[in-house]
Formats: sequence, structure tokens, C-alpha cells
Amino acid sequence: MKRKRTSERCESDERKKKEKLVDLPSERKKEDRLSDLPDEVLKHIMEFLPTREAIQTCVLSKRWKNLWKGLTTLTFSFFNGIRKYNKYVSHVLSNRDDSTSLHHMSMTVFNSTAPKVLNNAIKYASQHHLQALTLIMDMKFKQTRNSFIPLVINCKSLTFLDIYVDSSSVSLTLPASLSLPSLKTLLLSNVSFTPKDGDNYAEPFSRCTSLTTLVLGRSMHSPSTQTLLISNPTISVLNMENILYWHTFEPQIVLSVPKLTSITLHNSHFSMCYKLSCTCDLPLLTEVKINNHVHVDSSIIIHWLQMFSNVRTLTISSRTLDTLLKDLYLDTLEIQPPHFARLESFKIKMDSKIKMSKDELNTVVDYLVQNCRTKNVNVIEC
Repeated sequence: MKRKRTSERCESDERKKKEKLVDLPSERKKEDRLSDLPDEVLKHIMEFLPTREAIQTCVLSKRWKNLWKGLTTLTFSFFNGIRKYNKYVSHVLSNRDDSTSLHHMSMTVFNSTAPKVLNNAIKYASQHHLQALTLIMDMKFKQTRNSFIPLVINCKSLTFLDIYVDSSSVSLTLPASLSLPSLKTLLLSNVSFTPKDGDNYAEPFSRCTSLTTLVLGRSMHSPSTQTLLISNPTISVLNMENILYWHTFEPQIVLSVPKLTSITLHNSHFSMCYKLSCTCDLPLLTEVKINNHVHVDSSIIIHWLQMFSNVRTLTISSRTLDTLLKDLYLDTLEIQPPHFARLESFKIKMDSKIKMSKDELNTVVDYLVQNCRTKNVNVIEC
């Protein structure tokens, strides 16, 4: 009898434990912690979602219905049906809270994107104090090749601008001058620069008086431009990758950037190893990275290095050194080696496709560091 009662008591205790385990999650389900957050916090969380998903939260409840309209970041990327895409962009902008600033806008422009949609989007963003604009463009979209550029230039609140043109044969032609006084970071890919009337050089960046970072990729001179002058008193970081050229002339780039601290030069096989000169001795220069895949006369590379005599950290690819090595072995390198007065770190990035023996590496390194304070060289295997 006692065993039976003990058994019943155990079963009762087990039943109560199970009931508690079942009830606990249901109580937690009733607790909506997200709704306890203020609207501003919810909108901040929604900024990290793709814009389309953020808008879809409007079906959750009455409170969520209008939250997306106060987002300060909008990203327009393609989904099935270009007509739907055009309508979607227009719908979002027309239904957004007009009193809220738009800080960041990213837009992918396709060959079927309506020019009016793109222009209206940039106009709207400009009127709402846009700070950062990213445009990813398909240059089959010929109708808007230049029509939207004046709208971008008129957006004086921009601090960040990234224009990427997805094309291997067509570039976006920029005006002679970009007047964006608040711009701090500028990234341009597949653009061409045009000179002012009567000049044979382009000087597009001198009126960007707050610019600190400039990245140029796959960009080129126009046929009427012999020289690209990068003149700016505030640029500290400069990155030039795969600068292209028209085959009728050899491009030249002149730097007038007294506050430059870091420069990266990268040329792959399909680009051009351009002539580079500088109007000052770059007294603040800290870091230089050079990776050249184009076979050119070694004197061009040496002239580059001579300009960077104040550098503290120098990184050169083995491909670049291979060009110098060939001329050293042929004894055709007559130009004086560079003099690095402040060099503290010399790094060599080895490319597995470049076969260079230890003796060959030492030959070219000894040539480069013979006028340097430091003889320490770090070899980095990639």
C-alpha cells in the first residue's frame, strides 16, 4: 500500500514538473520584448536589414506599419522584373516620411532602369541631406550616361561617393571639375576625365576641399586629355588601380597632394604603367604599396620610388621587382637607385607565379636599399 502511494506521489510530482516546463515557454511567448523598445531603436535595427525586408515589416502590426518610412538608409537592388523595380523605387521614395533626412542611399542601375527613376531618386536624396551615395551602373544603360552627373554634383551635403561602372569597354565621362565641398571619400571606377576648354590636362578634384581619400579604379584619360592632375590640399590616402589609357598617347599623372600619407599603385596586365610625377616631396608620406604586372622600362618604377623618398613603410610585389631584375642583369639600368631617408620597414610580397631565386631577390633588394638607413627586409609569402 505504501509503495502504491509513493508511486502515485512520484507520478504527481513528475506531472507538475512537465506542466511547468510546458507553461514556461508559453509565458515567454506572450512576452514581446521587441515591442518594448522605442521606435528609434527599432528603426536603427531595421537599418541593418535589406530595405525591401525592412519595408515588409509593415504587416506585423499597426505600430510597424509606418516605421520603415523613417529609415535614413535605403538600398535599392534588383529583383525579378525591371518594371517592378522601377515602380518599387518610386513607391518607396513617394511614401517615405518627407520630414526625415536620408543619410545613405545605394542604388543598382540596370540597362532597363528608367532614366526618370534614377534622376528622381538622386533629386529626392539631395533634397533630404544625403551624406553617402553608392551607384552601381550597367553602362548598357546609355540613356543616363551623363544626365545624372549634374544632379550628383549639386548634392553639396555628400561626404561619401562611390560610382562603379560595370563595363570593360565603356566609361562614364565626368565633367572637368567636381565641386563637392563636403566630400571626404571618393571612389570612382571606369570613369574618364575631361579637360577644361582650351587645356590638355584634367584637374577634377581641386574643388573637393574636404577630400581625404581618393580611390581610382579602371579609370582613363579621354582622347583630349594628355595629363591627369590630381591636385588637392587635403587628400591623405590615394589608391590607383588599373589606370587605363587611349592608345594614341602615353598617359601622365601629376600629383599635387602635400598632405598625402598613403599611396597604393596597382597595375594588372590589361592596364598601363603611366608616367607619374609630383610637385612636392610628400613630407607626410608614411606608407607606399606598389604592385605592377605590366612590363615597362625599369626607369619608370625607379622614378616612382624616388618620388617616395620620405616613406616609412614600403611594400613592393615580386612582380615589380622582376621588372627591375631583368634590367639589372642586362646592366641597362643606368638611373641612380632611390634614397629612402626615413624608411623603417621594407616588405616584399612574393607572388607564387613569379619564380625568383634567393640570389635574384638579394640582387634587386641590395640595389634598392643601398642608400637606405634600414637594411631590414621582410619577405611575405602570398
